[in-house]
Amino acid sequence: MGFIDRPQRVWWRMAMFQIHLWGGVVLCLYMLVIGVTGSILVFESELEHVAYPQLWRATYPQAGQRAAELPAVTETVMKAYPGYKITAAYLPDKPGDNFEVFVHQGKTFRYVFLDANTGRIVGAINPDRSWLIWIIDLHFRLLGGKVGEILNGIGAACLLLLCATGALVWWAGLKHWTRGLKVNLHRSWRRVNFDLHSAVGFWTLLVLSMWAFTGVYFIWPKPIESFVNHFSSIASANPPVFVVPPRGDGPWVDMHRMIEQAQQSSPNAKFAGAFFPGSDKSALTLLMARGAARNFSQMDYVYFDPATGRQLALWHRGINTTWGGSFIFWLSPLHFGYDWGGTIKILWATLGCALPLLAITGVLMYWNRSLSKKWKRLLRA
Repeated sequence: MGFIDRPQRVWWRMAMFQIHLWGGVVLCLYMLVIGVTGSILVFESELEHVAYPQLWRATYPQAGQRAAELPAVTETVMKAYPGYKITAAYLPDKPGDNFEVFVHQGKTFRYVFLDANTGRIVGAINPDRSWLIWIIDLHFRLLGGKVGEILNGIGAACLLLLCATGALVWWAGLKHWTRGLKVNLHRSWRRVNFDLHSAVGFWTLLVLSMWAFTGVYFIWPKPIESFVNHFSSIASANPPVFVVPPRGDGPWVDMHRMIEQAQQSSPNAKFAGAFFPGSDKSALTLLMARGAARNFSQMDYVYFDPATGRQLALWHRGINTTWGGSFIFWLSPLHFGYDWGGTIKILWATLGCALPLLAITGVLMYWNRSLSKKWKRLLRA
């Protein structure tokens, strides 16, 4: 029967085992870092509110509806931070929260918070001094900038290979395959460790493979998108392409007018914020939330030429008409698990702990099989 009945005797299964073994040893630290930081970042929003409660909550949250408006808020920030450019501005996520405005000057960034009732600045976060920003940078860039991003993509590709080889190595044959589904706590600690590695690997295989694949996609999206687009259009999953006439340093049209037009274009959505132009050839993007205010995967993006107030395009993100568009769209929400409430967040964070658990149990298995014997021989010598 070969691999189906007695996989241990098949030569290529032995080769897969060696790839899985040494790949796991090399990726051990990477799996620890990515798993722990990823589980923490599932609760990024909640942790931000806990770390900086005085910045997120309005002075008088019981006042109900916010009194300040975004155009006035951004004007206040521009006066307080001369020389800085606004990158993005978000309305309060829920009643009682504050405005949040991102500004930058070169490589210096600040996250500025303004009271929802008065429109006054209540404080700012320096990301260089934020432990949460440090964790984000560690998870996405391994603290290495662009080089770290590429290394992260390579690590994700290797993790995907570990998932594939692990699935082949896990198969113990028709008579014994069910042993890999559970942990027998009445055996020796070495056997419990082996069972734990096998069972956790099996039950988390699909989600770990998804995380690895999406990790590769985030670093190298174009090859994957081109491949999918060959079979089904992905146009609905990507922002529209348009040309913005160069405007120099000329004045903008009143933002209130563009907000009103955006509300007419998306009558069933509510105004949630804006992405500001990065250059004189970029558009002003107004965000119209069809659901939660910070759920960017269910958002209408309305693009304007700020010099003329002319609407350039409208993108209904999350509304896809082809399976290709749906496939590309779902890669981001599935990876992060932000958009489906607390239960899914807890599940995603728990599953994220499988990576460090598999790394630790894998290293212990290697110790039990090989390193411990070599260590004992060294001690006797």
